[in-house]
Amino acid sequence: MSRPQPATRAAPTYTPPATQRTSKMAIWSLVLSIITLGGAGSVAGIWLGFAARRKIAQTGERGQGLAIAGIIVGVVTLVFAIAYWAYIAMHTGGAGGSGGGGGGY
Repeated sequence: MSRPQPATRAAPTYTPPATQRTSKMAIWSLVLSIITLGGAGSVAGIWLGFAARRKIAQTGERGQGLAIAGIIVGVVTLVFAIAYWAYIAMHTGGAGGSGGGGGGY
């Protein structure tokens, strides 16, 4: 009489944890906000930050903190850029005190 063979279990295989990618939109949001480019980079960084947050919520990518940092840094640098351009406009150019007209012929 033959004995039934015990069922052999397959050895557990190692599967590395799923690596989630960091959102490139979130990275670019922070980079553009830091560079600022006279205010244009700040606006682009803020916009990309909000877009990245929406995409991260849908796809589950990493980078939520980067997107928030991009928005915050973008707002701060945008305020500085507006103040800078206002200062430049007030102290140069069009508001000169020399008059400019009125030479008599």
